[in-house]
Amino acid sequence: MSDEKRAFIRRSIETPITYTINDNDDNPHHGTSQNLSVKGLYMTTDFGPKLGDKIEVVLEPIAVNLLPLVAAGKVVRCRFDKKDADLFHVSIEFSEAHESWQQISATTNN
Repeated sequence: MSDEKRAFIRRSIETPITYTINDNDDNPHHGTSQNLSVKGLYMTTDFGPKLGDKIEVVLEPIAVNLLPLVAAGKVVRCRFDKKDADLFHVSIEFSEAHESWQQISATTNN
């Protein structure tokens, strides 16, 4: 039996991410996903967004035949890295997710 207590299973998926904050498409930021679930994402990045910021995330495809995954949400956690002052650990709660997020989550659960 799994120790996972969340409603949706998180999967470790390390892939590049491009994201924008508060609909500012002119100022994209970059990071790396660390894990993903249907409800949210944990990533590392060199930019520290504020709690509550609206965020749109584009996760690069993890397989050749997949499209980039797009989701919108809000920043629910942002902490600096204790060993690297230029690195932030950011958690995002999705308000809406492209249907392919559910598909990728289902695929990685098998």
